[in-house]
Amino acid sequence: MNHRTSMIDLAAFGWTAEQDQQFRQLENLDPLWIPGRVRGHNRLYYLLFTAQGDMTATLAGRLRHHAGGVQDLPVVGDFVAVRPAIGQETKAMVEALLPRNGAFSRADGDLTRASGAAAQQIIAANIDTVFIVSSADADFSARRLERLLAAAWASNATPALIITKIDLVEDPALLLAEVAAQTAGIAVFPVSNKTGAGIDAIRAAIGPGQTALLVGSSGVGKSSLTNQLLGLERQRVNAMNDQGRGQHTTTARDLFLLPTGGLLLDTPGVRVITPWFTDGLEATFTDIDDLALACKFHDCGHQSEPGCAVRAALEDGTIAAARYQGYLKLRRELSIVDRKGDKRAEAAQKRALRTRTKAKNRQQKITLD
Repeated sequence: MNHRTSMIDLAAFGWTAEQDQQFRQLENLDPLWIPGRVRGHNRLYYLLFTAQGDMTATLAGRLRHHAGGVQDLPVVGDFVAVRPAIGQETKAMVEALLPRNGAFSRADGDLTRASGAAAQQIIAANIDTVFIVSSADADFSARRLERLLAAAWASNATPALIITKIDLVEDPALLLAEVAAQTAGIAVFPVSNKTGAGIDAIRAAIGPGQTALLVGSSGVGKSSLTNQLLGLERQRVNAMNDQGRGQHTTTARDLFLLPTGGLLLDTPGVRVITPWFTDGLEATFTDIDDLALACKFHDCGHQSEPGCAVRAALEDGTIAAARYQGYLKLRRELSIVDRKGDKRAEAAQKRALRTRTKAKNRQQKITLD
């Protein structure tokens, strides 16, 4: 197969000259290998886009053996080198994983407990735009939005916000103004899956060969939005339950090719997330980061230090108390993630967590007495 033709065919799936060069520079590159992209997977096999058509592949034992952990194994969105099976056009073996341009990741574990052992869970790789999906009803949470934004900024993708069910709001302009104050100038797309309003704007934002990821809690309309963008019913849709909570519709991560040329990745709902990388904290809290420049001490923790500009802004109402507390909580969790692998730092962190827990319990006991 002519590799130049392969590159042209795969451009629709996000393949670029950068991936083409990485493929050519693979160690022990076999002439029989061809490039592909992971569109879905389960415990048994991977589903791939290739220039020869869709393929089902298993993982080469050598690749699995040399992986340092699950983070080194292919996930949806990854570009890979595969060996087509002889005499079986739709079967293949994944032989190598190409370098990632970024990954949307979260910490897998309970970071609020001293014993919580966090590990990296990669949700998707090589994403261009992360669409954070929230509905205009009771599901909207500024604190969840902050966490998803931090994960999006750290993934090397451009974050954007989709507000679904906008037709249910009496004053959409007021809601959008409140959202804009929380999102540091990122693009906001109000949509209605019921009327189709706003769908064309999202289509236009996902250019040919660009990959977009949908993330958000269950029941916000991600599956309905996916169906609207695809122009057909590919994802099952569930209604909200009696408590107004979303019910899981999407149970796996699937990468779809849109009629307009882009790619869309729908994911199961997430209610709680702690980003794995710390890079996105400053980009998410630019207001606090800008104020911190005026603090008396360059290493100010913004809690009890004298001359803290952030605390001063909190006291005069420039920063909302809920946003400030959300910032501290996320920063504390990210510090735990950042210490993983440093045994001394982990031990010190666990001691600090136990101390805080004991102090909190003592205070609660005093209050009850």
